[in-house]
Amino acid sequence: MPVVRADDVTARPWANGGGVTRELATADDGSWRISLADVDRDGPFSAFPDRQRLLTLVDGTVLGLEVDGTAHVVEPRRPFAFDGGAAVVATVPEGPVRVLNVIAGPTVTPYVTVLELGRTSTLPLAEDQAAYVLAGRPDGAEVGCLLTGPGEVSGRCTVAVVTLEAVS
Repeated sequence: MPVVRADDVTARPWANGGGVTRELATADDGSWRISLADVDRDGPFSAFPDRQRLLTLVDGTVLGLEVDGTAHVVEPRRPFAFDGGAAVVATVPEGPVRVLNVIAGPTVTPYVTVLELGRTSTLPLAEDQAAYVLAGRPDGAEVGCLLTGPGEVSGRCTVAVVTLEAVS
């Protein structure tokens, strides 16, 4: 099963200078991408019109988001979905954070589920799934790795499972 180590991926600065992004996986047709974003300071997010965004705080304590004028608090390991075309302003009241960021076009519905596996557990991953390691060392992978399906994850760990379901 392919493994992408986030530390091996080049960080690219955001256009607005508010952070950096590491693209971990992308669809050949551009219909989706999975990335890690480091949010270092308060400021706007880039807009992705006609796309859905689903982010999960994977490092740090809290991320404030104002989405089209409505305030939200994003807590660790709790996926938060919003319209990619929305006007979004982030705040990092307790310091820099890192988020797992899934951006999908209209032909894909993204889901993120955070799961804890026991030492004898096995989680199958379908071709449209990936697992980002939050804690533990499943199958020798380490925290900060993205394992892409098909395959399986086994061993004591916590993972954020990304499912990219094709819309029919």
